[in-house]
Amino acid sequence: MKKDKIQLGYEVIVEKGPIAKPIALEFWKNPTEHAKWTQTTPFKYMADALVGLSLFKMNDFLKSPLMCPNLNYNFCAEAWRALDPHFELFQRTQARVNALKEQAPKADAKLMETLENSISEILTNAQKPWGIDLKELYAINDAISHFENKSGTKLIYNFGLTFSKGLNEKLLQLFSCLFHLRSLIALDYNAHTHDATFEAVKVDAISDYLHKPDYVVHDALLYLNFKRLSQPFASRKDDVRLDKLLVSPLQKAFEQYTHNAFFLVEQLPKSFLNSLNHSELEEALYMVQTDWLLGSEAGVLFKIREELCGLEYGYDKIFWHDLENKPSFKPSNLSICCEVDDNDIFGGYHAA
Repeated sequence: MKKDKIQLGYEVIVEKGPIAKPIALEFWKNPTEHAKWTQTTPFKYMADALVGLSLFKMNDFLKSPLMCPNLNYNFCAEAWRALDPHFELFQRTQARVNALKEQAPKADAKLMETLENSISEILTNAQKPWGIDLKELYAINDAISHFENKSGTKLIYNFGLTFSKGLNEKLLQLFSCLFHLRSLIALDYNAHTHDATFEAVKVDAISDYLHKPDYVVHDALLYLNFKRLSQPFASRKDDVRLDKLLVSPLQKAFEQYTHNAFFLVEQLPKSFLNSLNHSELEEALYMVQTDWLLGSEAGVLFKIREELCGLEYGYDKIFWHDLENKPSFKPSNLSICCEVDDNDIFGGYHAA
């Protein structure tokens, strides 16, 4: 029986510098006929395959048989869904995320429609007959900032965002492409380090976006206790002065100095916070952060924003802050080629 397979070949175009900055992804129309084609199996964690699969999924030009006659588009879609661990984790967390979304206040419908239309237009403009212009995607962050300013809320721990099914999958594909693209840059960088024990960079699907979530939980519990203790003062007219001199400044201090903890409490439904005792709440607040990051629309958009900031300003500025001794080699474009078949799908890498 003939196996389904797809041959992936593409170029990662980078700006020269100490740390490579990808600016475009160019696919090879006929990979096996390309001068640089060497048939290989995908890397252990499928970064090369997943960038290629998401690239093909995101680019509508490739649906035309004239553009890419040998592309098995249906198999490409099946392979991406089966191999990308973030897609699987998004599906796994839906029950818990939806339970919170039902209780959380919904975002303004008109602002959501504007945001969705803006993102869809930007994704369309970034598509080129040759691949994806990554610089075009920077505009997504402008659209997010506009939404946050107009709505008066933040993406962080927001459970009120709901996109259409079509855009949801496009955003998951975009994040998949950007995350695994950074993995490729990390792989190339680490290959040129003198001692990987001390100099290597890492890519992590949780800690790259949520820093010290246990600290956030402790700060959130402290802020929640402050809110409960200060509630009587806010409800009594004769305590207006006390509220102005003490309660409001303290609340602003929490927002300023414990930003994530503040929004974790403010964005969650009151019914959820009031239904748990202290020990249950501590565990729940930790899990809620991960569920939001992995399984909510706002969480996916938040991660995309971070990845785009990394592309625009440099991965060392956003993700690899502790990078001290940058290598002397000059990064060049990466030529990526591999083949994905049924064996990779049914025996490949999945989320634990």
